[in-house]
Amino acid sequence: MTKDLISKAEIKETEDYLNGYALNMKLLRLCKYEKDVSLRDGEENETFGDELLARAKMFEVRHFIMGLKNSNEKLLLYYRYVRGETVERCAVLLGISRSSAYRLRDRALILAAEQRRKNAAEL
Repeated sequence: MTKDLISKAEIKETEDYLNGYALNMKLLRLCKYEKDVSLRDGEENETFGDELLARAKMFEVRHFIMGLKNSNEKLLLYYRYVRGETVERCAVLLGISRSSAYRLRDRALILAAEQRRKNAAEL
């Protein structure tokens, strides 16, 4: 597939999906904080279901990225969305220029969107 076949909406949806890893990481920190506060106050807190769901979604995103073919695009997606690095920091880690990192990110999102489309078609 080429870039023309992947819509901007699909690319944005894929980026949102990948950003879900960081969002769920924040949710886990919040659940831990709430649990710590409620234990200090003597309250019981039922956040286990939220934690389990967040961990499952994080695993899904990580598994998706790790399932891509080995390439700089895969590394950038891993550093950016799983490790939470900025695109500029990804450039340093990959040994490329900042502008090349942004172009690589665009290609990586297209690759990820194509893979998500392929995975959806297989279901």
